[in-house]
Amino acid sequence: MKVREIILDFTPLLDVIMIILFFFVINSTMGYNYRAKELEETYNNLIVEQEEMNEQAVRELERNKAIDKNAAANQEALNAFDRGEFFRFDLEVDGNSDNWTLTISYGEDFLDKINSYETDDINSKVKDILNEAEFSDDDTFLCMLNYDGDQFGTARAVRKINDAFEDLQREYSGFYFTNSNKAR
Repeated sequence: MKVREIILDFTPLLDVIMIILFFFVINSTMGYNYRAKELEETYNNLIVEQEEMNEQAVRELERNKAIDKNAAANQEALNAFDRGEFFRFDLEVDGNSDNWTLTISYGEDFLDKINSYETDDINSKVKDILNEAEFSDDDTFLCMLNYDGDQFGTARAVRKINDAFEDLQREYSGFYFTNSNKAR
């Protein structure tokens, strides 16, 4: 019997192992780059989100500061109201016509009168009176409109005056008013 020599050739096996190794190395590197890009994008999104939150926090802080400032001014105005220092608008209606007179005073001091037959622009007239009395736009104005609801023509006059006051509220952030019907 003849002994046969067995020759094992590992070259193809090494080729296959090297190809598989290259495949996994390249594939893992590509996955790493993809994951790195994904993480970078997430990081950038988080930075943008954090900047938006910071801007919102700054706006909220400014709003709270303004509220505190307004609260102090409003409290001071309420204290003045307790002392009788507020704007009083007394409406007198001529029962025979559509004419009316609005007497304006601050505390005990008479400021001016507005007559319906002299002007239709109540808003401008009240602003002029406030400026003449040296009140600024930043002040808090507490106003009370007094009228007798039983008088003929009062409802129309009150509606017109309330419209003017609502316009003033849009211009002056601290302009507050209420109505008081003497007939009730």
